[in-house]
Amino acid sequence: MVNYQTGVKNQNTIRFGSAKIEVGETESTLIDLGIAEGISFTEEFEPIEVKPDNGPKLTLGTKNHIATVAFSMMELNLENLYLIRGGIDTKTNVAGSATPVTDEEHILSGVEFARLDHKNGDGSIVTSVTVVDASDNACVQDTDYILALDPEGYTCIARVAGSTVLTDGDTAKVDYTYTPNASIELSSGGLNTINPRVARLTNTNAAGKKFEVTVYKASNKNGIKLEFPADDAADVMKPEITLEGVVDTTRTAGDQLFKIVDEQGVLA
Repeated sequence: MVNYQTGVKNQNTIRFGSAKIEVGETESTLIDLGIAEGISFTEEFEPIEVKPDNGPKLTLGTKNHIATVAFSMMELNLENLYLIRGGIDTKTNVAGSATPVTDEEHILSGVEFARLDHKNGDGSIVTSVTVVDASDNACVQDTDYILALDPEGYTCIARVAGSTVLTDGDTAKVDYTYTPNASIELSSGGLNTINPRVARLTNTNAAGKKFEVTVYKASNKNGIKLEFPADDAADVMKPEITLEGVVDTTRTAGDQLFKIVDEQGVLA
């Protein structure tokens, strides 16, 4: 018979599952990088120790305090790779052909934004926008609806609270023209300053509760390595990414490197 010495104290603190990876120039502009492998967060530091001649070793503090987010990208998106690498590259969006869209429908609830289905390759707001309500009544921009860009460069539409044409829950039918990229070009060499990024890992459980790690000032530490899998291999190209975070002295001491937020382990 097994004699267990203890038992589970809080089932909610037993963690399952991987994480969503987000990177951005700021916390308000984070971009979801999609699927990946080998996602990890690691904190490291060196203790500052003094060994006197006539007494035991003393630990006085820490130095070289860093936090690392690492993963292998499975979605090799050059826009995201350019963001991660922090400005040591030149990115060029080569425009394709302008493409019209007619009667794209979006239900507008309250004043919440709805994302249009297509976007301009350069991340600008789509052009030639006209909007009618479900009964084909014409709507006026900034009177009945407003347009904005989300962090991923998609044009979004929301109703104006005081609109007498677009009512709450109404369906807007949107015509517009978008210009996708024909290609994206990433070139490198000659730019030497790597700008830090915010990196965030988020695990969300079935109840919608998050376990979230944010590194405030993380810089890319890897060059690009592209390994082309065999034609008959059940594998994909997976460049490895390492983002090393250092203390951000512009923040309050004690909150300069990373933050972990746990909604899952809180007992009801």
